[in-house]
Amino acid sequence: MKSVLIFLLSFLVSMAAISQSPLNDLNWQADSVLSDEFNGDSINTAFWHVLDCPSGDCCNWGGGTAFQKGNVSESGGLLRLRVDGPGIAPIPCDRNTFATGGIVTHSPLYHYGYFEISAQFPGFFSNGTPCGRKFEPTFWMDYDTAHNGCILIHNEIDIFDISGFADTYSDSVECGWWYQNGHCGAYPPGGGKFFSATPLFQSFHKYAVEWDSNALTFLFDDIPYYTQYNDPVEPMHAMKLYLDEQLTDSSVHFCPNIPFPQYYLIDYFRHYILKTACGTHVTMLNNTDLANYQFSVKSSITFGNGSDSISLNSADVKYFRAADSITIYGTFTAPLGSELGLIPTPCN
Repeated sequence: MKSVLIFLLSFLVSMAAISQSPLNDLNWQADSVLSDEFNGDSINTAFWHVLDCPSGDCCNWGGGTAFQKGNVSESGGLLRLRVDGPGIAPIPCDRNTFATGGIVTHSPLYHYGYFEISAQFPGFFSNGTPCGRKFEPTFWMDYDTAHNGCILIHNEIDIFDISGFADTYSDSVECGWWYQNGHCGAYPPGGGKFFSATPLFQSFHKYAVEWDSNALTFLFDDIPYYTQYNDPVEPMHAMKLYLDEQLTDSSVHFCPNIPFPQYYLIDYFRHYILKTACGTHVTMLNNTDLANYQFSVKSSITFGNGSDSISLNSADVKYFRAADSITIYGTFTAPLGSELGLIPTPCN
């Protein structure tokens, strides 16, 4: 009976601890159609629109950003968003005379799922001190409708959005979301922050969000660091997805002696969706049932019937998701070294 109490407690903990990445969670399946490994020798322009200020794209998201098509390339298995030195950005986007690059999907393709990139930020060591000041690499999604200059609806999820002023040492990322509907006014933001032990320009890291109908969970290197349930309370629309390098406005300057060009490098963008069997209840009575389990979001899952015993192996990593309930009814053992996750998940 002791093990039953332990894992009922673990279930309660998992409701607060929230999410797991597709690395360990077999309930996710890759969406190869709406992903990009960036393994070609040119941008897939059927999928991505390359931002370009001279052609009318936004010049000033970061306050000092001037997008140019020539600053976006794909080679060596990487998307390369280049930041040029002063004197290169075009008029009329000549905010701080620095040219940058970015891409966005042509249409709002994404609604719920798991969104992940592996990326290395721009930055350098200035006199031995790590510096990413003024850079604002981003990974975000949005949806907008406007009428007569008034934004009627704005939905936004910032998987990360760096502040070029606050993140001087290139050691933090901020996540968040925005929801505004129908009033042509301000919209309340929410979000969290993660600090890295090493500068983010030194190596590639994973940045991700799990977006469900009732929650947003943000992850760094497969570890969830911030979750918000039931906010925004209204459903968000399908969104476009952006990968772009922005720059803070003229109030913030690069560190002295910065070498140009600088690059925001992205190894891949991957989208995953949950496998679902939401009308299905599953009962597992023994280890054979456990070994044969087909991972997907169920309506409910029950382990045992009050007398049976089920056990993970010491190296097992298993995550179970259900919309209504997960019940342990009997003895369930998870030995040292194994990993068990019980995650309440809506059927979106």
